[in-house]
Amino acid sequence: MILLTYGSYLAEVEHVKIVVDPSQIKIDPNEIHSLLGVPGGEVDQHTMQLIDTTIRECREVMSPRGGVVSVDATPSASGEEIAIEGARFHTGKIIRNMLKGADAYLFFISTAGPGPEELSRSLLNKGDYLEGYIADLVGSAIAESVAGQIHEHVRREAVSRELKVTNRYSPGYCAWETGEQQKLFSLFPDGCCGVTLSESSLMVPVKSVSGVIAMGRSVQYREYTCEICAMKDCTFRQYGAHHHSTI
Repeated sequence: MILLTYGSYLAEVEHVKIVVDPSQIKIDPNEIHSLLGVPGGEVDQHTMQLIDTTIRECREVMSPRGGVVSVDATPSASGEEIAIEGARFHTGKIIRNMLKGADAYLFFISTAGPGPEELSRSLLNKGDYLEGYIADLVGSAIAESVAGQIHEHVRREAVSRELKVTNRYSPGYCAWETGEQQKLFSLFPDGCCGVTLSESSLMVPVKSVSGVIAMGRSVQYREYTCEICAMKDCTFRQYGAHHHSTI
């Protein structure tokens, strides 16, 4: 097992140190605007100014961190599970098929840190509801961007070994139950990246992402994956964002 940590060394396991680059955190103001659900997609200059200001404020308080554990894949007779030594993840058929051909699974955690959600909560408590909601969306975008940096690192590592990677997939999507986070987090040291799980398996800080990427000679990366998911009311599907899927 190899634990790749962002920002700190862990002596008890073999590891490679990598640092999340805050300058590479990608937040598209136009995507945030679209996620607000403005009728007809009309650009409101006042709202765009609020978005720009909130992105800057979130950047000032974010503490992006992430890590990934690489574990050899083991065979599974089930069409709804992926397996590693000592654990099986009931991902459901869709994600299981997306990860087929794996030689290894890369389980990851990424987070924006507590700052953006604390900013959002503060704004909401003051009655600044639009700004608070924007901060909530920006916090999610930061966590996804950190996941994207992890994904890109994994992709480069795969290329150096003449391997390929899949998209990344997270508990809570495509029939992979959120409760499976408990198994995923058991692969990491307690409190890794400053992220913990609540009793209901929700991540704290909330603006965090966990999931899995498959690596192997015969795995496949897909440019767009919303069509595989049954979550018809997903915000990302509604506005065409590539959630948990793009590098």
